Amino acid sequence: MERIMKKEKPNSTNLKTSKSREKTKLSVQHINDSHRIEQERSLLAAIVQSSDDAILGMTLDGQIISWNRAAEKIFDYPACKVIGKSVDIIYPPQHTEEFHEIITKIKNGEYIDHYETQRKKRDGSLIDVSLSISPIRDDQGKIIGFSKILRDISGQKRASQYVRSLIEASLDPLVTINPEGKITDVNEATILATGMSRTKLIGSDFSNYFTEPEKARQGYMQVFSRGKVTDYPLTIRHVTGKTTDVLYNASVYKDEKGDILGVFAAARDITAQKQASQYARNLIEASLDPLVTISVEGKITDANAATVEVTGVPKDKLIGSDFTSYFTEPEEAREGYLQVLKEGFVKDYPLVIRHVSGKITDVIYNATTYKDDKGNVLGIFAAARDITERKKVEEQLHATSAYARSLIEASLDPLVTINPEGKITDVNHATEFITGVSREWLIGTDFSNYFTEPRKARQGYRQAFKEGSVRDYPLAIRHSSGKVVDVLYNATVYRDAMGKVRGVFAAARDVTETKQASQYARSLIEASLDPLVTISLEGKVTDVNEATIKVTGVPRDQLIGTDFSNYFTEPNKAREGYEKAFKQGFVTDYALTIRSRGGKLTDVLYNASVYRDDKGNVLGVFAAARDYSRVKQTTEQLESSNRELEAFSYSISHDLRTPLRAIDSFSKILVKDHSDKLDVEGKRIVQTIREGAQQMGKLIDDLLAFSQLGKKTIKMENIDMTSLAQSVFEELRELVPKRSVQCNIQKMSQVRADASLIRQVWINLLSNAIKFTKTRSVGLIEIGSQIHEEYVIYFIKDNGVGFDMKYQDKLFAVFQRLHDPEEFEGTGVGLAIVQRIISRHNGRVWADSKKDYGAVFYFSLPSQSVFVATTPGREIGGRK
Repeated sequence: MERIMKKEKPNSTNLKTSKSREKTKLSVQHINDSHRIEQERSLLAAIVQSSDDAILGMTLDGQIISWNRAAEKIFDYPACKVIGKSVDIIYPPQHTEEFHEIITKIKNGEYIDHYETQRKKRDGSLIDVSLSISPIRDDQGKIIGFSKILRDISGQKRASQYVRSLIEASLDPLVTINPEGKITDVNEATILATGMSRTKLIGSDFSNYFTEPEKARQGYMQVFSRGKVTDYPLTIRHVTGKTTDVLYNASVYKDEKGDILGVFAAARDITAQKQASQYARNLIEASLDPLVTISVEGKITDANAATVEVTGVPKDKLIGSDFTSYFTEPEEAREGYLQVLKEGFVKDYPLVIRHVSGKITDVIYNATTYKDDKGNVLGIFAAARDITERKKVEEQLHATSAYARSLIEASLDPLVTINPEGKITDVNHATEFITGVSREWLIGTDFSNYFTEPRKARQGYRQAFKEGSVRDYPLAIRHSSGKVVDVLYNATVYRDAMGKVRGVFAAARDVTETKQASQYARSLIEASLDPLVTISLEGKVTDVNEATIKVTGVPRDQLIGTDFSNYFTEPNKAREGYEKAFKQGFVTDYALTIRSRGGKLTDVLYNASVYRDDKGNVLGVFAAARDYSRVKQTTEQLESSNRELEAFSYSISHDLRTPLRAIDSFSKILVKDHSDKLDVEGKRIVQTIREGAQQMGKLIDDLLAFSQLGKKTIKMENIDMTSLAQSVFEELRELVPKRSVQCNIQKMSQVRADASLIRQVWINLLSNAIKFTKTRSVGLIEIGSQIHEEYVIYFIKDNGVGFDMKYQDKLFAVFQRLHDPEEFEGTGVGLAIVQRIISRHNGRVWADSKKDYGAVFYFSLPSQSVFVATTPGREIGGRK
């Protein structure tokens, strides 16, 4: 037991051996650990040195302790030049405070990831970098420094700047849309078209900015489905409510792996095209003459209202039909337009137009070919004068190159980028098409090589490099075939992230259609025999035809830009005329006198109307003048003859009064005092004498009244036409007590006129209505009025015997009667008096009738002072 409990004393030799063995073991382990750590350091150093990013190690006071090869490459400093030095060596002056902010965050144990800033290279230039910074700790976890990884992102920013320049250089609204239909980018043109800022547009639904959102949504979904759309019609709505009709061309853009990133869409504003069409339509419709355009195949392509009227054929039936179908001699009409195609024009070519009713109109045609700006004949414009009265760098660049290509290719306009040496660096398909040269051949060649004026083209892009942009720079592109296309260039410089100009982006707009529209309008104007002129909102002449040059004696270049009113004897009246057209939309038969440079005066009647763009905005006035010198001369002669006739009528009528009074008096005495001495036949004869004298007296009274109308001063006053008509009817009704005559008088508009003369009008017209209804069991008369444009039209309708309209020309002539005087008494002067009175009030009188079905007489009076009467209409009449 003691032996067991007794502690054994260790052997000293064994103990030494054991300690030695343990020490050896620890030494080997230490060597292994050191070797492993060294391997890890070597591996880490290799990784750092092979990185494409700059990797720096620094102490907390900013002293550089490590610097890899990428840092040498990026900053152009070898490691021996920077290790041991302050990191300030790569800090720009403006970023010195940034280091202290970074140190504060590192000491707090924070990490910095992908922080974008700038650093300075050895040569002093700045580069854009992305920083990632993490703290370095010792074995106890204490922060003793930090490591910094810098990535050069200058190329990426440069690529982004390039794309932005591509977008902003376009005149058309450009937009990119993601697969969810959200806007991801826009250009200035889109901001202008919508009235929305870029910040509000980006991230919003693309479809929000159209009058038909669902149609817009279907459009971009179609692009994602099919890859593109062309000429997709939409209407953009501006925040103000203004709308713009556009055609969208859109295609998807992809990354370098072919994955779709979104849609790029370009809109073409088609307002100008519509405006040109509207302008041409106004030119046609403003003419008083029948105007027509004819294709080279002899088909009618357009016609104005005057052509519809002269042929009696609706416009939709005229268009597409043979021009020759509307003449009495179709073959001669065919020879006429063939002569125009051959010689370029015809003058005073006589033809006869046949109306669908059979009516024929003698005309002389003046016709010219109209051409495109290259001189190709498009058709014929013919004007007929009615002569009846006269007989995206490097890797990052790969991600955006497809996008930049989509930007370029989606445009309908030729787009090109040019480097500072004037060499082409990129083009789109439209440029290949317009030059006839492939993209591979174009890139690297001189931009100026493809124009009719290389020196001018060179000056243009140099101007863009110098001034930053050019607008509407005119050039002519020559196709490889020799064909020339006139264009307007809009160009702007594009820059890298440092603001350095890298090149010019230029967009060309083909102005062929605009020139063609202008040429068409010019043909319209020049074909007319009447002086034609267009006037701006400021009253300036903007265009004239040859007839205007001839009548004024002033060359076109001197007329255009001058005041329209300068060429008339009454400038203020001329000014009032076109101002009236702008206010009312038109004027008709506006009398003016043109004074030529030589002093010759020409009396004309102007018909003018405003012409508008497709949104209804007034652009100007188109005015056509008709020479009416001969008509005016004839009218003056006729008025002189009428005055002489009035004087003669007055004299004769006055001279007849005395003997007629004697005859009437003596016959009255015979009837009253000596009838007992007369037999039945004698009494009948004396009564006939007296009735004849009374009838002659009434005729003389009417003639005297008629002859005095031209001399009587018109006294204007407000007239209650309803009350006046009622009063006159009641007086006349008393004269036929045994007849049943009913008169329905509607509430009528009042006017300012001479009350006594207008009363005479009502007397004459109502007495006629009563007289010519005597064959009816009940005479029915209806009186009323309506306002039409600048006039009030009054009417008197009866159910009398009526008359044949073929005799309507005789109605208002003196002594002209359409009915048997034995049955319907009268002097034949009453309606002539009505016409003279209404004419002196600047109105007119006319009638409509059918024999045995009554008549309607109308008269019109100017409505400048019209107001509606408050007296209610009522029916009066019936038997007493």
